[in-house]
Amino acid sequence: MLTGSGGLIRSGLFMTSVLAVLMAAGCIFDSEPEEPGFPSQLDATISFQAIGDPVLCKCMSGSGLALVAAGTSLGVIDIQSGQSPVELALGVEIDDIADSDAAGYAWVLADSLLYPVDLSGPSLESPVRLGGGGSFVTVSSAGNRALVSMNDDSITLVDLTGMQVTTLAELQIRACQGMAFGGDETVYAALGSEGVIAGYETENWTEIGRVSVPGDVIDLFPGPSGYICVIVNGSNELWFIRTSDCKLYSMTTFPETPLAAASMPDGSFAYATCAGSGLMVVAENGQIELRSQQFGMPSSIDISPDGSRAVLCSTDERRVYVLVK
Repeated sequence: MLTGSGGLIRSGLFMTSVLAVLMAAGCIFDSEPEEPGFPSQLDATISFQAIGDPVLCKCMSGSGLALVAAGTSLGVIDIQSGQSPVELALGVEIDDIADSDAAGYAWVLADSLLYPVDLSGPSLESPVRLGGGGSFVTVSSAGNRALVSMNDDSITLVDLTGMQVTTLAELQIRACQGMAFGGDETVYAALGSEGVIAGYETENWTEIGRVSVPGDVIDLFPGPSGYICVIVNGSNELWFIRTSDCKLYSMTTFPETPLAAASMPDGSFAYATCAGSGLMVVAENGQIELRSQQFGMPSSIDISPDGSRAVLCSTDERRVYVLVK
């Protein structure tokens, strides 16, 4: 945390450098999206009263499903039909859900266990034992590798084809606050101990670069193709970091610090939960397009890969909302 006049000077210098980057960067897209608009109309309200508090949701590509973490259970919802969720009981508190569903599988981290989820069932398969507790999991776009940040700051590599588990001697993430593959060639992580987002090549795990952040990372997740997205305590923006060179490329500004966020697949609109406003949608140019408190205070937001639906986890109401265009 920055305090005193020296902190204000450092904060001012930080934002000045950020603005210089953004002025040079321009927009993510060279042209308007083919199908303008964003999901804003309520299509389904799905109760989690019988399962637990829905705290985390991830949309799966190619399946029309979303996975929702609710305590020690995983809710699988069909975001096309909006039917009641299928409950998969793990018996262990869920820590994270990987975004990838390559080969029809998703991956759920629960303490020292990494569960494959067969989306065709849906059903849980026998877990991979990691040898220690983990906090975040990410899976490559090809679906053949998973990385897990462990509670002892080490990184575990799981070969998902042979289920082999290896500790990476080349890589340590101290006080990890989020991790995501940037395709197959790069992986990004929030180093809480150093106040940076760092990018690494996956061929030999060498560092690509770093982006300083003014506070703890609230969330780090895959964004539009070629970018990762980050929200940071002490910043009112959704950050877009380019995965090829670890450069801060763009920001979408909200009136206050987001508590949860998501980006449309083309980067044209950003969603966020803000304490004073509820759900907000802001265009790339910063214009507020939607402000609504009818969905409570979503703890997690995700957008379907085709951009047609938004999924909101409302923990306080034990409901999941599905919005459509």
